[in-house]
Amino acid sequence: MKLEKTTWIALAATALALILGIAGYFLLPDSLAMQIGASGQLQNYMPKVPALLLPVAVGAVGTVLTRSGEKKTAGLILAVLSPVLAAITFVMNWPK
Repeated sequence: MKLEKTTWIALAATALALILGIAGYFLLPDSLAMQIGASGQLQNYMPKVPALLLPVAVGAVGTVLTRSGEKKTAGLILAVLSPVLAAITFVMNWPK
């Protein structure tokens, strides 16, 4: 079974999200902000592990969708967004 180019790109993006999640586990605080309020303050905090696994799960769903004919583009977009989400989470919660 040969994987298509879109699936390889999705796998690479999901792997990058996983690497960022592993780094975040060691470098970020135990509670991570998931939203910035209108005042510019961080709000809606979440425990570290689920917050770091969320982008990886989005990437995994996207990777699976790249294997289907109809939703290939949507899956690729989801997978490519996963490391972006991980990076945003990382930057928002970096200790100051």
